[in-house]
Amino acid sequence: MNTHPEMPTTSAASRRPSSAGLWARIAVVFALVGITIAFCLGSGGTKISTETGIEMDLPDAIDGFSGKAQEVSEAEKEILPKDTEFAKKFYTNDSTAQINAQIVLSGAEKRSIHRPEVCLPGQGWTIKSSQTLPIPLKSGHDLDVTMLRIARPISSGRESRELTSLFLYWFVGHGVTTPSHLMRIARTNLDVLLHSMNHRWAYVIVSAPVLKGFSPDGMDETQTLEMLKTFIGDLAPKIMKSEKSDAEPVKETALHSDDAPGAGG
Repeated sequence: MNTHPEMPTTSAASRRPSSAGLWARIAVVFALVGITIAFCLGSGGTKISTETGIEMDLPDAIDGFSGKAQEVSEAEKEILPKDTEFAKKFYTNDSTAQINAQIVLSGAEKRSIHRPEVCLPGQGWTIKSSQTLPIPLKSGHDLDVTMLRIARPISSGRESRELTSLFLYWFVGHGVTTPSHLMRIARTNLDVLLHSMNHRWAYVIVSAPVLKGFSPDGMDETQTLEMLKTFIGDLAPKIMKSEKSDAEPVKETALHSDDAPGAGG
């Protein structure tokens, strides 16, 4: 008979770090990265890249649409840094279709660029879903964008109805593009550390309301999305320097109207 007490065994589950412990370790790593970046910035070794990856000139006409320049809102002027640059146009065609296109280009202060998921609810929009979509470009590249399906109530007389809008966005740096805010930050940190360069990021938005049921020839959600994908496919080569005929191929950074949503927080 074995008179020795058995040693308690440690299960695989108990050996795993808890969720709280894991997030604490991640926080420490990010803190160390932040300290390193702060040191680099303070030492004068980091420069703001003067070479942007975007043309701040939205075309007057594209894919059968004519564009009209829009003023920057007072809220955007108040919230975003003074050196933030904007390009905004409202596009319409011979039908009732409408598209909003915006570019926000950051200056020295990085808070010019932010996650739209943060500011859209403050503008009265509810985010229904989010997904990454590849959009084929004429160059043969795919441009990955984030698509948010958003909605808000609108009133017409005594009736209140829900308006759905498709909000597509992506970020453009110097020779790099990403649909992810987190990957944009990661790429910024890496390039600061490895190349002493701080990207001057641009945030590009293309959105359109789903007008089926609101106008006689209004498109449904599927038709609206196809319209936006075609529009972006024509727009991207005109504003992204990496898509110019003499440019290097774009590098994707990714982890394998008043009712129009705006860029300001």
